[in-house]
Amino acid sequence: MKTANRLMRPVLLLAVMTLLASCAGTAPTAAPVAPTAAPKAAEATKPAEPTKAPEPTAAAEPTKAAEPTKAAEAAPAAMKYAESPMLTELVKAGKLPPVEERLPKEPLVVKPGSLIVEADLPNWTPGKYGGTLRSAHSVPNWAPDIFMAQIENLLAAPGIGIIGLQPNLVQDYKVSDDNKTFTFFMREGLKWSDGQPVTTEDVQFAYEDILLNEKLTPSFPQKFRDAGSPDGKPMKLEVEGPYQFRITFGESYGGFLREMAIKGWQAYTDLFKPKHILKDFHVTYTPMEKLKPMLDEKKLGEEWWTLFNQKDCVNWELTNPDCVGFPTLYPWMSVKGPGSGTLLWERNPYYFKVDTEGKQLPYIDKIISQQSENVEAVNLRVLAGEVDFLRESTALVKVPLYKENQQKIDINVQLLDMHVGSTVLFLNLNYSDTNWSKVVNDLRFRKAVNLAIPRKEIIETIYFEYATLPTTVSGETNLDEAKKLLDEMGLDKLDADGFRLGPDGKTFVIPIEHGAHAPDIAPASELVAEGLKTVGLKTTVKQVDSTLWGQRTSVGDIQATVFWDVQPMWKDNMWTDYLPGSIWANDWALWYTTRGKRGVEPPAEIKQLYAIYEGRVKAVPNSDEDKKLADEIITNFQQNLWFLPLAEGVKYPLVVSAKLGNIPQAGQAIAANASLEEIYFK
Repeated sequence: MKTANRLMRPVLLLAVMTLLASCAGTAPTAAPVAPTAAPKAAEATKPAEPTKAPEPTAAAEPTKAAEPTKAAEAAPAAMKYAESPMLTELVKAGKLPPVEERLPKEPLVVKPGSLIVEADLPNWTPGKYGGTLRSAHSVPNWAPDIFMAQIENLLAAPGIGIIGLQPNLVQDYKVSDDNKTFTFFMREGLKWSDGQPVTTEDVQFAYEDILLNEKLTPSFPQKFRDAGSPDGKPMKLEVEGPYQFRITFGESYGGFLREMAIKGWQAYTDLFKPKHILKDFHVTYTPMEKLKPMLDEKKLGEEWWTLFNQKDCVNWELTNPDCVGFPTLYPWMSVKGPGSGTLLWERNPYYFKVDTEGKQLPYIDKIISQQSENVEAVNLRVLAGEVDFLRESTALVKVPLYKENQQKIDINVQLLDMHVGSTVLFLNLNYSDTNWSKVVNDLRFRKAVNLAIPRKEIIETIYFEYATLPTTVSGETNLDEAKKLLDEMGLDKLDADGFRLGPDGKTFVIPIEHGAHAPDIAPASELVAEGLKTVGLKTTVKQVDSTLWGQRTSVGDIQATVFWDVQPMWKDNMWTDYLPGSIWANDWALWYTTRGKRGVEPPAEIKQLYAIYEGRVKAVPNSDEDKKLADEIITNFQQNLWFLPLAEGVKYPLVVSAKLGNIPQAGQAIAANASLEEIYFK
């Protein structure tokens, strides 16, 4: 693997140099231009220059309804609207109302800087209608590139959050000075994809009939509790007319706005529910005698709540064939595909955004994604000219192949920033084996493993120097110090092959099991294993089915793995990947979320991590207090090495058809997914 990568490196460097020159308009000199790294831990999501869109969440300056932000600017009263020709035909046939009746009273106008930072897309232009966008995926019924393209939140995070939060599905919002009360103003005339209006009735239904119903919601969500705390009191909802509602908490909860925007790819489906559809499966609105035939058909007995949950489609399911026909607010609707493994979407005729010329978005009529066996097979589809848009399954190691076939298959390859830490070594600190637990929970062991990882070799041979050393751990390799630490902790006895024995007297093995989520995971895992073997730690590497991997990690059943994480890349948006989770500390996470009723009590250092997190939840996003606490998180990681990032700032190839317009030239690659409604075929 190492030899092959080194032989490829001159080819890839030449390809990347050419690619950077064509992407950014900055030609490299004789030496390769250093990549624009993803934001460091202390600078995550901080733009180089002041942005035009203000951060509307400061306690002293709540967003005012009379002062809409840039992305939420209403369409001029005199604006004339237009629609895709495929919808015009339906209007003529009497199957759809005119576009003016399908749009909200004040649709969201997309212009330069609305979805992508202007500096990253300097040549934005109104697009053209039509075309079918082709993509590919490797997991059954799960096309991540399209899922990301579909997400709509109450609030938007343009450029994936680097210019603050702005109104999106809602027309505006206000925050009280004490960060306890959040008032949302809905878009009058906003409609579900079936043409029914979206009003506060849908919000009230979601709150009173679902969130407060113990059958449907046995555990009230943490994000809707005071200060986002597991034992906080549930939020209160007040409806103030058909288009205005207020959410109130008993404690400061500045971070609630993140929950309504980018965090966790949650979308709108927790608070906006199509009551007109779901009430038919809710016992409050439909008598049991009417529900009984449906319950009997599915052999559910009296469990009406199970039937309801089967009928309700939340954000992670809305791109799934099982949700065909379910009302959505996404740009495209899931429709029945032509065959097994093929996912198909068509434009939502009631989508709420228009461009500066009044054209209803999206521009592209249809999207189709074909399933392949694995990510390698997905890339073969790219090379066969069968893909117009791909980010999730690309990798730097594939750039020479993309470039070699670029003219033949008519694609462009944009080298953009990766929104995650590309590869991270996770050691399961809560795995149910006493011998394993004793070793990996010794900080000296994690320090030794960290010092044995050949990061510079990984950056050179897998990322071809288009990455940087991580900031949450020391990136230096020191084999002598690693061996010394292992000896100190008692792992100084060796087996016949020279590998270290564990406390039980048997060869201590680190079994890395990983999925096929991205092309760099397997070679990175192999290099990690080679590095650990040099200090006497026997390490095996095995690729497992990605679905099985997900199932096993969800219950803490994998001892060690290599996967990505979003820490510290999006520090300012406060994702929770730096907290204990199923991959590396499931029992500690369970202890926290159940307030000690289940799980295992964590050490003081983890409790400190949770305390910092709780402080950030209460603070106003991006305030001085918030930034100070964010720095404390990084310090905690540097001191404890909870998991071990292999690299940061890895460049991410975005492969797109050369026929597509409004493709970002810089910034995070995943932001291109989030702006797909403004991408068009030229």
